[in-house]
Amino acid sequence: MTATWRLAALLLLGTALPGRPVGAQAMSAADSARLRTSALIGIVVDTSGTPFTFPAFVDVVLANHPVAQQARLVSEQARAELRQAWGAFDPKLMASWDQKRYAGTEYFKYFDAELKLPLPIGADVTLAFDRTMGRYFNPDRRTVGNGTFSAGISLPLGQRIITDERRTALRQARAARDAGDADRIGILNKLLFSSAKDYGTWYEMWRRRAIAQEGEALADFRLRAVRQRVANGESAPIDTVEALLELQRRQVTRFETEAAFYVATLNLMAYLWDDAGRPAALPENAKPVLDGIGRGGIDSLRLDGLLALATRRNPDLLKVQAKVQQAEAERLLATQGLIPLAEAKLAGLAERGSDAAFFNRERLDNNYKAALTFSTPLLFLKESGKFAATGAKLEFQEFERDRLRRDVEFDARAAIFELSNLQRLLDRQAANVRNARLLRDAEQVRFENGESTLLILNLRERLVLDEATKLAALEAKVASARGALALATGDRTLITDQR
Repeated sequence: MTATWRLAALLLLGTALPGRPVGAQAMSAADSARLRTSALIGIVVDTSGTPFTFPAFVDVVLANHPVAQQARLVSEQARAELRQAWGAFDPKLMASWDQKRYAGTEYFKYFDAELKLPLPIGADVTLAFDRTMGRYFNPDRRTVGNGTFSAGISLPLGQRIITDERRTALRQARAARDAGDADRIGILNKLLFSSAKDYGTWYEMWRRRAIAQEGEALADFRLRAVRQRVANGESAPIDTVEALLELQRRQVTRFETEAAFYVATLNLMAYLWDDAGRPAALPENAKPVLDGIGRGGIDSLRLDGLLALATRRNPDLLKVQAKVQQAEAERLLATQGLIPLAEAKLAGLAERGSDAAFFNRERLDNNYKAALTFSTPLLFLKESGKFAATGAKLEFQEFERDRLRRDVEFDARAAIFELSNLQRLLDRQAANVRNARLLRDAEQVRFENGESTLLILNLRERLVLDEATKLAALEAKVASARGALALATGDRTLITDQR
């Protein structure tokens, strides 16, 4: 007997997995039936556990994840800044009291009160009350009786007639609010894309582990069957080495898939937080399922609509559009700087307690205050420089908007194509798995009839395992592809689109 045959006999008689004695003892009929059934039905994925669907996972992520909370705060901050810009139009009440007394003599007492009402058109309405008392005061501050009421308006006549600093700030704040809303959507979509990708990886690793476990179980049963065949003189003892080697190979694969599944589970748990803002764990015995994720490709009839949606709702594009609006506001204000500054003020006066109508024309002809101011630079160096700078800034943002619009369209087209291509790949890969199983099942029959070798049978079964693993990887990519489409279009409902 050669050394090889002696090694095979030793393995046959004494090398068994712990707790699984072999040798002259025949394998039970139940084990034989299970071996044959397992070999013929293909890879059976473990269905135990509680389904943790992707929509349920997304609900938890969007509700409690710190990044989702930060996205909400970004939008709130932008809205607070808009409210701050509206403050320039807030009515303002002012009052002052000024008194001087020296060496027993009362020089003066001044009391002034004013209510200013800014108007959105750039004008200001002013209501005021003045009262002066004492022996020594400025003559222009003299008031009669119990004080003087005034009601007037100030109007820009040149510069600032179309816009001014406060209207420009309000317009920019509105654009910033829109940018904040877009930023919130963008942050949430990126979080959703990342979570969809990691959920797909979790699903793939779960499938890989189940496939590896089933493959190991098949190799284990086959090793026991081969040992029985060797004991009965139906196979060469060297087949035991082949069967044991295949079992050990699949055990290594199972160890690797279990480690990968553990890491994927940890990555997924990083997205889970509870209502109190504390890290949360996965539900007990949770398992991934692809229910709730849009599976099919995108109908070609929807292509134009999705591209239009991408250019209309993509968050990055909306933020650039907001920057364009802000630059336009700055440009318009800089244009106003090239016009001389002129302002007219007119106010009617009335004595406190007077019975005459305040806006009586005859009375107002003799009781009013009026002012006209005018100023202009001679060379407009500062104003022309600002005009040129704001023009360049606006043009820069317009170029950025056009470039990004093109990039968004390409990203949307790529995501749509990837989904369509994935659907074709899934159909073809499912057929590959079926054909690989047919070949393996046929080879199993030939092996049992003594027409094939264990090596060829193992190769056929490896092909089934490899093709099933590829199918799981493609199924997991659907989640990432759907997330990429939602990221490109700005519509996260496309992740679960079933149309």
